[in-house]
This record gives sequence, C-alpha cells and structure tokens, in this order.
Amino acid sequence: MGPQDPFSRQTRRVALVGAVVLMTSAGLSACSGSSSGGTSSTSASASAVQLVDMTPPAKGPLETLTWNLPFGEPTTLDYVKAADYSPDMVISNLCDPLLRLKPDYTYGPNLATAWKSSDDHLTTTFTLRDDVKFWDGKPLTSADVVYSLKRNLDPKNTPVNGAFFERVKDITATSPHEVVITFTQPDELFIKEMATVAGMVSEQSYTESKGEEYGSTAGGVMCSGPFSLAKWTPGQDIVLSKNESYWNPEYTALSTKVTINFITDTATLVSALNAGEIQGAYEIPSTAVPAIQKSNSGTLYQGKSLQVIELLANAPGPASDPKIVEALGMVIDRAGLAKVVYHDVADPNYTLIPPTAWDPTATDVYQKAADALPKATTRDVEAAKALIAGNPNASKPITLAILAGDKTEMDTATLIQQEAKEIGLTVNILPVQSGAFSSAFFDPEARKGMDLLLTQGFLDVPDPIDYLGLFVNKESLFNYTGHDDPEATKLVGEARSTFDDSQRAQLVTQAQVKYEDAHLLVPILSLHELLFLNSKVTGAPASFAYIFEPSLATVGSAE
Repeated sequence: MGPQDPFSRQTRRVALVGAVVLMTSAGLSACSGSSSGGTSSTSASASAVQLVDMTPPAKGPLETLTWNLPFGEPTTLDYVKAADYSPDMVISNLCDPLLRLKPDYTYGPNLATAWKSSDDHLTTTFTLRDDVKFWDGKPLTSADVVYSLKRNLDPKNTPVNGAFFERVKDITATSPHEVVITFTQPDELFIKEMATVAGMVSEQSYTESKGEEYGSTAGGVMCSGPFSLAKWTPGQDIVLSKNESYWNPEYTALSTKVTINFITDTATLVSALNAGEIQGAYEIPSTAVPAIQKSNSGTLYQGKSLQVIELLANAPGPASDPKIVEALGMVIDRAGLAKVVYHDVADPNYTLIPPTAWDPTATDVYQKAADALPKATTRDVEAAKALIAGNPNASKPITLAILAGDKTEMDTATLIQQEAKEIGLTVNILPVQSGAFSSAFFDPEARKGMDLLLTQGFLDVPDPIDYLGLFVNKESLFNYTGHDDPEATKLVGEARSTFDDSQRAQLVTQAQVKYEDAHLLVPILSLHELLFLNSKVTGAPASFAYIFEPSLATVGSAE
C-alpha cells in the first residue's frame, strides 16, 4: 500500500494475545448469566483497582536486567516497519522520536526542543537539539530527521506508519537544526504521533548503507537512544548495552546490560518470573493473574491502557447483517467475562472508542455523548430475540474465528457461543493458526469462511482519530462489511483538521452516532496494562505508554 493510504500501518492493531487459562465449564456457565430467555444482568464488575502510571523510582543502578517480550521475537527493528508490541517496545529503547511520550500520555520535547505551526496549520517547524549523537559518534542533523521521516512516505519501504503521513506534502531541512513539514490539510494527529514509533529518527548514512537489511539481525540499526543494540541472537534473545554518551540525563540507562527474552508460554513465563530469572515483563496474560498475584518474588501493577477486545464482522456472511451484530452485543455478559475470564484486569466496553482513549481535555463531551447512546449495559435476551425474529440470517450458522491455542480466546468464544444460542443463533468456533489469522486481518481471501473475528486492538495515543480511520470509511482496513456512510467519513475528516479538543470531540461524537448505529463490530472489553516487576527492581512506567517510551532505561535497583 502506498504512503497516501491512510490505513497502511494498521495490521498491528489486531495483534492477538497468547495466553493459557484454566477454567471450569461451571465458571463459564456462571459468566453467561440467565439462560431462561428473560432479561438478566450480572452484578460482577471489574475491581476498583488503582491504575498507576509509574512504579516507584529506582534507588540505584543495575549491572544486568533481564526482561521478557511475551508476544515473542520482533520481526524487525526497523521503525518504519514496526507494527506490533515487541518491535515497538525494543525500538523505543534504542531510537529517539522527535517528541517524547510520557507515562501519563502527555507529550513534550525530545529530539525537537520546540515546534511551531503556522496560523493555517499547513506548516509546522521543528527546532532540533544540537547536542545529540548517534551511537557511532556522528552528530544528529536535520538531514537525518528529514531522511528518517521521509522513509514513511516511500512505498518501497512498505511503511506501516503511512497513515500518519497521509496529509504530509513535504519535509525539508531549512538549517542544520531546523525541519519544516508542510501539509495538504491541517492534521491535529500528526504532532501526537511524532511521540510514537512514527517519529523515530535513525542515522541516514548507516541506514542507506544497510538497505533492505536495516533493522534485521544482519543489518542492525543506528540510533541515538539510551541503549545500543549489542546483539540479536535469533530465537534466543536481544541484548542491549547502555549508551554511556546519551544526551538526556532523565533517561540515561540505569542498567549496564539488558537481556530481552522471547518467552511466549504462560506457564514458563510465570515460572521464570517467580524464580527471578526474568525480572520484568509487560502484557502479563490475564490468565496468569491469579498465580502471579500470589507471587512472593514481585508485584503486579495495573496501568492505563488503550487496548480493547472486539468482535469484527465480515461480509458476506450472516454476521455482516447489523441486526445480528446488534443482537449479539445485547446478550454478551461483558462484566462477567471481565471477572471470570480476565480476572478483573479489564472493564466492560460498549463503544468502538473506549473511554480511556477520549481526549483528556474533552471527556465531558465524550461522556455526555456516550451516556446518550443506546447500548446494552445489561443482558436483554428477550429484546435480542425480538430484534432478529424472522430474520433469515438468524437461521444461518456463524463461524467465529479465534487464534488457535489461545485458551483465553477459546473461553471467551465459548461464552459468546453459549449466549448466542440463547437467542437462537448458532456460532461455530474456528481456531486459526497464528500466521493465517494474522493474514486474515488484511487479506480478504484469507478471511473467507470467517463471519466474526475475535481481536485485540489498541490505539497509539488517547485520541479517537487514531482509531476511527480503521473502521468508519468505506475503504477502511477493518470495515469488512463495506459499510458506507459519507457523512460519518466527512465528520471524521473534519475532526482531524480541528485543533480545539472540545470542537473536535463534538465532531467525533456526531460521527459516533452514525458508526455505532452501523454495528460494524461488537465492543467487548477495555483492558488494563499489566506489568510484573521483581521486588529487586523498580522504576518502570506502568501505563501502556511504555510501548513508545525508553521504558527499560528508568528501571533500576529497588534496594
């Protein structure tokens, strides 16, 4: 997909969690609520836990730190191709973006000390630091920044961050430490995304010399971050070394050496964490929560997250009928699912954009709009039955695709299957191997035979525009039913050009009425970030913002 395709980067939004859960069939039955056909609700809800942005600050340095990437080995360390949890996290500890995302999801200066937009918002000028050096000692210049950002515009690089550059007209260096970006239309989202992997900068000469090998085990990377890439042993680990000349004392690494492992088996991970062999890990599988909370070796933290669990509808099957999707949404016991399957580390979610992703300065607008939306906060079996009574699609079997080998997904799907049966829908569960399942999200041929897909997605920043382009437009990557609402598309486009948060929220919520009514998917849960730290270490960010921060640099000794 070309750089002007606003959906070219989004395959990573549906990265599926690999986990193992032990549940009894009785537990699932309890979760599903009444089977009598009457209106029912459950009092179960996520625990009122404190979601923290940071763990206590470190008290001293470490010689070595051992971490884990629970979603496995990165496919690349090239920031332009980074499209998932593992590569994003590792790259964010190696490379510097123009701006710095913070644990509370605010952002500020980083490689750029300042930025200023023209009155018409068609030009933004970044002023760069003059004291930054790459690991090889070469100074950072505006030429490196221009080159790095423009890589996201070149279709030959298959840039997965192309969506954030769709309104960029040109990127030029006007002095050794100044970069000017011009836009075809105003773009309020662009600045925020410069604090994510989309804004990363690498050394031009090194990157060009490595060609297609840049970011691979053979080519490596050349950046200016708090760690350098010491070694990448395929299938085993990635080793980072402290950048002794790092320019930012706030993020100077506290660990001399960091070894990052790729354990994906939940039981193995829990054992390694309990034994102290792994000192920390993000994205602890929810199914490991009961065991890990009993651990004497460390602490499980819960932080703010922008991750969601959803059911995506696919055409041409029966689930592409909005009434079928709406009926399913009316009978899924979200609170019970959050408690029994996700062990109170998730909250029920009823809209495409979860409350955690609302613009923080306009929550009142979003809350008012959310309160006005019709949504199934309690199960209503009789109403769901009435909605699809006589509907020919209700008599057709629905194939629900899930990730093979993921017990959490299987238990979630089993619950959905039971609840669908209560309203006369037949749901058949189809476990799909990881490679084929990943392909299904962007390849219509790979989706053939799938009516619903159980997915986990995430936003980069708390801004609905970050996510809406994936679903609302006719050509959107995850609009599998081909739904077309020009008015909703127009409102979302106008919102992206609006810099006042309250005004933008008004536009988004106007569009929300339309896309929620289209029932393109079933929102199910909003997840918490789960971080485990050994009692001997501390200092890590606890929110999902870790994925774009040098999150390992601030981890040090707790003693």
